[in-house]
Amino acid sequence: MTSLNQGTLALAVFTAALGSLQMGYSLGVINAPQKVSHHTIITTFTLLAACRASVIERHYARSLGVYNEELARREGGNTTEHEEPTDASVVMYWSLSVAIFSIGGMASSFLVSFVSDIRGRIKGMLFINVLAITAGLLMGLAKMGTPYLMVIAGRAIMGLYCGLSSGLVPLYIGEISPVKYRGAMGALHQLAIVIGILISQVIGLDFVLGNDDMWHVLLGLSGAPAILQSLLLLVCPESPRYLYIKLGKVEEACKSLKRLKGDYDTSKDIAEMQAEKEEAMNEVQMSILRLLRSSVYRQQLFVALMMHLSQQFSGINAIFYYSTSIFQTAGVGQPVYATIGVGVINIIFTLVERGGHEGGANVHPAAAPFLCVPPAALCGPDDAFIPAVLWDQRCTLNLPLCSHYIEKKPFRLTFYGPHYY
Repeated sequence: MTSLNQGTLALAVFTAALGSLQMGYSLGVINAPQKVSHHTIITTFTLLAACRASVIERHYARSLGVYNEELARREGGNTTEHEEPTDASVVMYWSLSVAIFSIGGMASSFLVSFVSDIRGRIKGMLFINVLAITAGLLMGLAKMGTPYLMVIAGRAIMGLYCGLSSGLVPLYIGEISPVKYRGAMGALHQLAIVIGILISQVIGLDFVLGNDDMWHVLLGLSGAPAILQSLLLLVCPESPRYLYIKLGKVEEACKSLKRLKGDYDTSKDIAEMQAEKEEAMNEVQMSILRLLRSSVYRQQLFVALMMHLSQQFSGINAIFYYSTSIFQTAGVGQPVYATIGVGVINIIFTLVERGGHEGGANVHPAAAPFLCVPPAALCGPDDAFIPAVLWDQRCTLNLPLCSHYIEKKPFRLTFYGPHYY
C-alpha cells in the first residue's frame, strides 16, 4: 500500500469518524452549560422561590414568563437559606430537552439498514448530515426565537441523526478497513465519541461558550462537524463491499479497492466478496424477531445484551447529562472541572480497548460490585462518580468482544439485525 493510498484510507476513516465525534459532542453538550448559579424565579404558586437554574434553564424561564429579572439583579444572585425547586414547567421542558435526544436515536436506529442499502454508505452519511445541520441551526438560533421549543426540536432531530450515524459510521469503517487494521480502526468509533464528549465539556466552560451570552452557539456547534464531513465525503471512496455485493458493480468496486489499497490484483478480494454474496443469498434473512427466537444464538445473544445493559444501568448516562449539577449538589467546589475529569477518564479507558481484544482488560461482570463499591467508599464527594465511569468503560472494552464471541465469523449486533464483516 503506497503512502497515497494510505492517505486516502486515513482520510476516509477520519471523515467517517467525524460522525462519531458529532455524536459524542451532542451527548455531552447539554451538560456543559450547567454552570449552576443562583437566581430568583416567580411563579403563580410562589412569590419568591430562590432556585438553582442552569444557563439554559434560565432562558427557558424567561421564555415561559416565570423569571424575575429585576429581583435577580437586586438580589445579586443570592439565595435564601431554604431553596425551593425550579418551576415545574421549566423542569419539564429541560428534562424533555435531555430525553428527546435518546428517543430520536432509538427511533431512527431501526432505519440504518434501509438508509445504508438504499442510499449507500457515502450518500447515506451525506443524506443524514442534513438532519445534523438542521438541528444545529435550530439550537444555534434558539436565542432569537422560543428557546425551549427550538432546543427540544433541535435535540430531537439531532437524536435522529445520531441513531443513524451510530450504525453507518462503524459499518463504513469496517467495510473499507484492511483485515489487519480492522480492529484498531473499529475502535476509532468509540474513541471519537468520547473525544467529542470531552470537547463539548471543555468549550462549555463558563469563560468559553458555556455562559449566558454564548450558550446557543455552544449548542449550535453540534452541527458543525456535519458541514466538514459533507465536504470531505465528496472525495472519499464508496465501500467496495457495498458496490459489489449490493449493487453488483464490479468495475466500480475494483476502482474503490485500488483507491484504498493501491494498484494491485483485486481478484482475491473480489472472489472473497463473491463468496460472501453467494453465502448471503443462500442464507435465510435474519430479522430481529427471528434472531431472538433462534436457539443457535440464544446464549451468545444473551451475553452480548447483558453487557450492553450493564453499560446502560451503570448510571453513565445520568453522569453525561447531569454530572455538573450532581457534582455541585455533592459539594464539589468546581463541578465543571470534575465533569471534564470524567471525560478524560472516558478517553483513557477507551484507549486501552486494544488490550481488551487480547483479554488483558477483560474482567468478569460478577466482579463489578467488588470493583465499584470499595472505590466509592474510599472516594470523597469530588470522586464519587468515578466508579460508575470505570464500570461503564469496563463494559465498553467488552462490547467488541461480544460480537466475536457470538460466532466465529464476526458480526456486529445492531438494532436492525446482525451485520457480518
